Formats: sequence, structure tokens, C-alpha cells
Amino acid sequence: MKTHRFENETFFVFETRQDRDQWLVQFIWGKKDFRIHLRPGAATGASSGAHGLPVVLSPAGEPIQVVALQYLNNYEWYNFDGISGHGLSHEEVRWKHGKARRYVELPKDFLETAVAIACREFGLERKAS
Repeated sequence: MKTHRFENETFFVFETRQDRDQWLVQFIWGKKDFRIHLRPGAATGASSGAHGLPVVLSPAGEPIQVVALQYLNNYEWYNFDGISGHGLSHEEVRWKHGKARRYVELPKDFLETAVAIACREFGLERKAS
């Protein structure tokens, strides 16, 4: 299993998939599963797309939109819904699935870390704001 280290946190890449219209990286932190979805062809000129999810660039300079960050809980995928609390080294992250909400304490800047993992896996770059 491929690993990525950010500061003192280790993330394990479980699966990477790259189709024409959807890219996916599924990774593990602690005992929790996450996945990030990207889609080529993001709207030009925007530094972030829907729900504040970032845009990254392919090696050819084409925009790639981060379309979802998800967390697996009891065999159901919950979508990233924002940060609900801040600590010194961790944040409380809110996830939603329909009307259900879950709160998970994760390392600070978890969304940025997930994007960085996807960038490393696919050879992408962060788009300058």
C-alpha cells in the first residue's frame, strides 16, 4: 500500500482510479476510509468550484475540479460538509448523507491534505488563487 506523510500524519492509499470523466483516490487515515473525486474540465477562471472545493491543474495545464470528498461510515459514504470546530492540531469535520450528519475529529486542513494526496497520485498541481 502506498503511503503519504504530512507532518506527523500518515495516509495510506487504498485505491486509485483514473477514467476519462472521473478520477478517484481512496485513502485511509487511522481506521477511517476516505475518497476524493476529481473531474477534468473545470470551469476556467474559478479558483474553487462548488462548495469551496478547489481546482487543480493537470501537467498539461488543464483545470481539474475536485467534486467530492467522502467519508465511509457504517458502509455508507458521507459527503464533506465543512469544518464545525477548530483545535490546535485537529478540526471537527462535518459530513452529511441525506439528513444524517456525522462529526469526525481529523488533522487540521484535512481537505487540503486530501487534495495534496490526489495531486501526488495523479501528478497534478494546485491552481494559484
